[in-house]
Amino acid sequence: MLKNLGLNSLLLGLLAFNYAGPAQAADADFAKQMDTYLANEANVEKIGNALERYFMKKQQQQQEAQAKSEEAEMDAQFENPVKVEIGSAPIKGKADAAITVVEFSDFQCPYCRRGAGVMEEILKAYPNDVKVAFMNYPLPFHDKAEGAAIAALAAHQQGKFWEMHDQLFANQQTLGDETYIKLAEQLKLDVAKFKADLKSEKLAKQVKDEAEIATKLGVQGTPGYFVNGVQVRGARPLPYFKSIIDKWLAKSAKK
Repeated sequence: MLKNLGLNSLLLGLLAFNYAGPAQAADADFAKQMDTYLANEANVEKIGNALERYFMKKQQQQQEAQAKSEEAEMDAQFENPVKVEIGSAPIKGKADAAITVVEFSDFQCPYCRRGAGVMEEILKAYPNDVKVAFMNYPLPFHDKAEGAAIAALAAHQQGKFWEMHDQLFANQQTLGDETYIKLAEQLKLDVAKFKADLKSEKLAKQVKDEAEIATKLGVQGTPGYFVNGVQVRGARPLPYFKSIIDKWLAKSAKK
């Protein structure tokens, strides 16, 4: 275990200082003393506790450094937010809301399902201030994601995007044409039109175009977001989004 931790030299130095005497013990004597020391479970536990504290402190320092770096990057983004062209993407929330959250998502991605729940929490927390625009970013290794994206847009043609959106995430394990048609029936869509739209080149192109936009904006995985142009990577919890939204609202109030 100690070898795996890579702290042999540290341990040897400590033991030499405490037990061998400075530069006096021969190697054989030192090895024997070390074996004797480590044979005592209390000593091993003491070392283990010290190492645990050491690594916890290092981890905390790394997390603090990363948090400061992210904060600095975000501050820079507030000064130079990214412009995201949402085109004809479905929007949920008040049309005149001051804050637009652009969501790049993949219906086959479990983290996107979690992220969709957070978007609902945001809309409930900020009913007058935030709207969400959904854009498709089906990842290439998710074989059902592109078809599901087209199915959602096909439902959008009949005014039922968000209903289909919710059902696709709820039925994430059974994505496929059979599920899409079943959901279309449940949502009381014109099924014949829906089936035709599943083969629509226009909708397929929209999915492709949105994925290309995500790539150009530096979205490397799903879900990915832009809150009035400030990038958020991954499925972050509500408080993380609130900190960004509240900062935007505060900036707006000062104008």
